[in-house]
Amino acid sequence: MMNLRSNNADASLRNYAEFVRNLPVALYRVTVEGKIVFCNQPFIRIFGFPTIQDAIGYPIINLYRNKKDRGILVQTVLRRGCINDIPLAFIRVDGQPIWGAVTTKAVLDDDGVVVFLDGAVRDVSGEIEDPAATDRISDELEDADRAAVVFDVQGTIREANHLAARVMGQTQRQLAGLSFADLLIAEDRQLFFMFLGDLVKVGREEVILQLIPTAEHERYVRLCATLVKTEGRVHKISCIIDDVSNRIQQLQAKYNRQKFQGVLEMAGGVAHRFNQPLTIVTNIINEMLTTFTANDPAYPLIVRVHDQIRRMNDITHKIGNIKKYEAVDYVAGVKIVDIDKAS
Repeated sequence: MMNLRSNNADASLRNYAEFVRNLPVALYRVTVEGKIVFCNQPFIRIFGFPTIQDAIGYPIINLYRNKKDRGILVQTVLRRGCINDIPLAFIRVDGQPIWGAVTTKAVLDDDGVVVFLDGAVRDVSGEIEDPAATDRISDELEDADRAAVVFDVQGTIREANHLAARVMGQTQRQLAGLSFADLLIAEDRQLFFMFLGDLVKVGREEVILQLIPTAEHERYVRLCATLVKTEGRVHKISCIIDDVSNRIQQLQAKYNRQKFQGVLEMAGGVAHRFNQPLTIVTNIINEMLTTFTANDPAYPLIVRVHDQIRRMNDITHKIGNIKKYEAVDYVAGVKIVDIDKAS
């Protein structure tokens, strides 16, 4: 009976493995370090491997035309858990360039540590047109009365007009060929990556991102992007860029004022509520102290309670006299009001 069950289980596993290998979807599993540990037949057909065995252990980064894309993809998946249908530029093992839409999720072990990235790839080479080096668009950009940029589908700046260069603090020559993600703070690079993926799917998208700050101030831009197609293939991304730094700073200042007002109201309420019971407890402790002598065993304990009550009274007084918002790091990224500095 045991052998029969074991044989049935082995047969089920073989059938399942055969089913996955022959699904009409390119599936793969890689380690976080980037080694392929599993793939199926459609995957090896897309990337030109002779056999599945030839793909196992292959460094997947070698399939990326832009090696940075692998790093951004991993960072995005580690931060968000998954990505859906993001177009990326790949290269087959025979050197032929292709485009693939990637969906990937993180696989965790029992301790919650990411051990694998599982994914699926669609060959979308027929849907995306590789930008030609001779495709110049300077005239239409310079005629625009707003800051305008043209990206390829992966966010590389093909051209920017002088207004866009001014907004981003670069020259037009410096911007050409630069990945827009390189201009952003680290936290927003993954967001830009997701923005491009959504843009390719829906055709039009907006996002507000933070540029790497200068010595003077933080900088924010709003991107209003439109997908441009030629004969059904994605040709370029046309994007209007607005400097919204002042608006964001005004909103942050308003938020901080509202937050401070909330702190003041909470502080006043807490101080008011605590004052009466603390006054009663203080009076009771003072009366108790008059009934004890220094030689009484309970006397030191009563004195300690009295000292702690006095400390509580001091803290309540500080809470009631908060005049500004001052925060201090607590634990796990949480901030709390610094009562000493705020009062």
